[in-house]
Amino acid sequence: MSPACAAPPQPLHEQTGMAEAVLREIHALLEVFAGTGETACVDLGGLPMSGRDRVELDEVLGRGEVAATIDLAGRSEVWETAFSGVWRVRHFGAEKIAVDLIEITSCPEILRTDRRDASRAAQKLALALQQRNAAFAEISTEMSDGQ
Repeated sequence: MSPACAAPPQPLHEQTGMAEAVLREIHALLEVFAGTGETACVDLGGLPMSGRDRVELDEVLGRGEVAATIDLAGRSEVWETAFSGVWRVRHFGAEKIAVDLIEITSCPEILRTDRRDASRAAQKLALALQQRNAAFAEISTEMSDGQ
C-alpha cells in the first residue's frame, strides 16, 4: 500500500474507501506485531486518499497519551494513537506535511536514542559531573579557609 510517487490530493467530501483499507491493513500488521514483535510501516503519502478519508482515519485512530515534537532538520510530530503500538509520524517541510506514516511498533524509530548519541551524552554528563565536583570542592575549600 505504499506507492513510490504521491497521488493527487482528493477533495475533502469524497470518500474513496481507502480509510477502511488502511485500517484493515493496520489491524493485520498490529496482530503480527503483537504476536511476533515484527514492526511495520504504512506510508500514507502515496495513497490516493481523499480529505474525507484522512479525516475518517484520524477519527478512528484517535490520539493516545504519548506525543512528541522533534525539531531537527525540520519539524516532526509523533503521537501514539488510541491503539497501543500504532503511531502517527509526520515530518514537515515548508510547513506542510512532507512525510505521513503510520508505524506499528513499541516506539517509533525517530524517538529511539542512537547508541553513538548516548555515548556522547555519557561523556558530556561525565564532564558536567567533574565540573560540579570541582566547583563544590572549591566552595568547600573557601568555606574552610574562611572559618
